[in-house]
Parts: sequence; structure tokens; C-alpha cells
Amino acid sequence: MKQNFIISAFLCCMMFIGCKDDDVASGSFDPSQPVEFKDFSPKEGQVRTRLYIYGKNFGTDETKIHVNVGGKEAKVIGSTGEIIYCMVGKRSYDGTVTVTIDDKDGKPAATKTFDEKFNYIPKTTVGTLLRKVDESGNSSYSYGSFDGEASAPANDWLVFDPKYAEIGGDRILFAANWHDGLRVLNLTQRTHTRLFPRRQYSAMFSFTFTADGDTLIFPDDNGQASNETRPNMYYCLRSEGFKKMRPYNYGPCSYGVVCMPNGTKFYSSWTNACVYRMENPTGEIPNTDVNRTRCFSLTALTQTDGQHMRLILHPSAKYMYIIMEGAPVVLRSNYNEKTNMFETPIIIAGKFGAWGCVEGTGTSARFDQPWSGTFVKNYDYVKNPRPDGELYDFYFSAYENHCIWKLTPDGVATIVAGRSNENADGKVTGYIDGDPLKEARFYHPTGVTYDETNETWYIGDNGNRGIRYITRE
Repeated sequence: MKQNFIISAFLCCMMFIGCKDDDVASGSFDPSQPVEFKDFSPKEGQVRTRLYIYGKNFGTDETKIHVNVGGKEAKVIGSTGEIIYCMVGKRSYDGTVTVTIDDKDGKPAATKTFDEKFNYIPKTTVGTLLRKVDESGNSSYSYGSFDGEASAPANDWLVFDPKYAEIGGDRILFAANWHDGLRVLNLTQRTHTRLFPRRQYSAMFSFTFTADGDTLIFPDDNGQASNETRPNMYYCLRSEGFKKMRPYNYGPCSYGVVCMPNGTKFYSSWTNACVYRMENPTGEIPNTDVNRTRCFSLTALTQTDGQHMRLILHPSAKYMYIIMEGAPVVLRSNYNEKTNMFETPIIIAGKFGAWGCVEGTGTSARFDQPWSGTFVKNYDYVKNPRPDGELYDFYFSAYENHCIWKLTPDGVATIVAGRSNENADGKVTGYIDGDPLKEARFYHPTGVTYDETNETWYIGDNGNRGIRYITRE
């Protein structure tokens, strides 16, 4: 009621001012009188919240009034001289409210930073980036404009270009699934293109950038259990537009790779679920990895013949997480700088052989086919530092859980999107955008990546034949 009264009063005042003769400077800023800043309301809200600043002698020329909330401009809609009406902008997280009134020459005449902060509540929503299906729900790959014929039905692995913000380029999302080559989704131009088809390689389970962001490395399930007769890694270069794929390393089948800042490569292989350090004494490419060094085998943790282990390097390069659809766990392997080796992993969450969908901490959590994941900086850890100095949470998809999980450094696993309204119809799968936990549904989510600049996750939603996103607006 109070908010409605304020809006009505504001509109009445604006109408009154608008009816005055043009030559009457009613409500104009008076430089001979002090500017008084009293308060603002409401005290909390999301993006596009209508914010009112109360006081005196603001003037009515909105071009001379500037409001900043949380370091972001709050667009000024109007002023009665005693009430400023503005809109809270995106990502005004800090909440500090600052108002500046300019004089007739455009120079600051009065500035006020309120002691009380606006409590900005981030709004998170699930949406669809690209999805084209026929009346039967079928889809196939096609290229062109997002708004035209483009279609990308299966995206097992997604990686965001790590250098686009640095070089001022377009926002590029690289996508692949095991049988259809490498594709590019240009989010700036809204186009979908294929860089190269599946010709040389057998099956691509994942890919990653080198530390400098200029080379893409692709592990390959080449069907070779132990020999070096076929490439198990390929590469392509930014300088060539990532359009040429060449052999990088010859060795046993591989599913995941991490590239260390010192140039060392580590990759996973099937037999006994091992991780190897690539040995390249000559520095020549392609390399034949006859002297590869085994870091560890998952047989130290569980009985297994092999696994499709995906390796995700932490931004600090001090450890990596390991996930695989064949085991309902998330593992952590620490990097030993002295030996230049990754150590036998420990379980962060989940339990070998215990499938399900249960939020929890450590081994009490239950997952079903973890597929892909990415580290995301948690700014609460920046504001309130953790004892271990950790800054990142881990977000990952689970194919048969039909949802996106968040895993904290302490091993607390919670669902952040999907499986909404199960009580309504007894279903957890579907194609629904909206609130992540109240409306949104996925169907076999796979690839997951994150654009830090725009605070947006991108998800390959293979069962729904498209790419979804989760964004903080």
C-alpha cells in the first residue's frame, strides 16, 4: 500500500510540474539552497526494482541527477524535486546507494552516499539459448543464425573461450559431442557453425584449452588399450581459427586431459581407470608417449576395469576434480609440485556403487551419472574469506538426475536447477524454463560451462535437443 501511495504521489507531482508554463522553473535545482538527502525505499529488491530517493532541492531535470547502486548506474526516470524515481540495474550486489546532483553546468553540486545499503537480491532464471525440434520432438544439426535454421541437439561437452573478454572478441562457446566434430556458437553474432567434422578421431568425450588459451587439446577414445599406434590427443590453434585438427600425442585411449601452466599434460585412460603424465623429452609434436608415467589408478579406491574419467582442473592448478558417468562420485586429486604428479584422489561427494539423487555432504550425497562440470568463483568467499583460501564452488550436471548440482569445497552437494514441481505430476524431467528450483526442468543434461563476465551457465540439454542457460539477471 505504501509503495502504491508513493507511486501515485510521484505521478501526480510529475503531472503538476508538466502542466506549468515552460518559462516557469518550478522544481528546478536551486544552487543557493542546500540539497537534503533523507532516505530511500524500498530497502531490498531485484534488478529493475523501482527505487525512490527522498529529500529536497533535487531539481526536476533527470539529466542532472545520477544514482548509483552497488557500483552500477540506476537509470533515473524522473524527479519531482523531492522524490527521485529510478530503476535498480543488473548485478548491483554491493548495495551502496550514492546520489549526485549536478549544477546547471553539469558539475557535481551535491553528493550523498547513504549509510544504509540496498539489499540486492540476485534473480536467477533458466532459459533456452538454442533449440529447434519438429512436431515429434526430433532434431538434427544445422548451421546458421540462431533466429533461423541453426540447431544443436547434442552437446556432451562445452567450453567457453577463456580469452574473449581479454582480446575484446565475440563471446564464443565451443561445443562437441562424441560423434559430430567441433562446433562454435557465437553468442555475439548469434550464429552456429562447424569448425571440423568427425574424421580423424574416434570419439571425443571432452576437450580443454592450454594455459595460455591459444590451443585446444582433444583427448580421443581411439580404441587402443595400451599401445601407441594411434593418436590419443589432437590439437588445433587459435592462430588458425581452430579449424585444423592435428595429432598431438600417440598413446592409449583417452577421455580427459588437463594442461598445466608449466606445459605438462595429464590424461585419463580406460584400463584400470588410470591417469598418466605425458612424457615428451624431445618436445616434438606429435609425440609418441612410450614413456608415459602413471600417476594413479582408481583401483586404489574401488574395483573397476576402467572408467571414462573427465578431468577438470581447478583455476589455481593445485588440484583437479574427476567425474565419470560410470561412478556416482566426484573425486579430487591434488597436484604435487615437487614431483610434478597428481596424487591418488579422494572422494569429495558421493559413494562408489551408491546411485541416487540425494542432497547431502560428502559420502551421504547421491548422484546418477555425473557428466560434466566447471569451477565458478563464489564472491561470498571473496567477501568472507575461508580458512583454506578457496574461492570456487563446483557446478556439474548429472545425466540421470536431470539437474544441475552445486558442490562446495566442503563437499556439500545441493541441486541448483531442475527437477521442479515433482509433487505436481510425479515427474522430474521435461522442458520448462523459469525459476531454477520452482519451474525449470531438464532432460539428460550433459555439457556445462560458465561465462564469468556475464555470470551465465550454459548447459547441453541433450534430451531436449538444445542448449539451455542459467543466468543471474
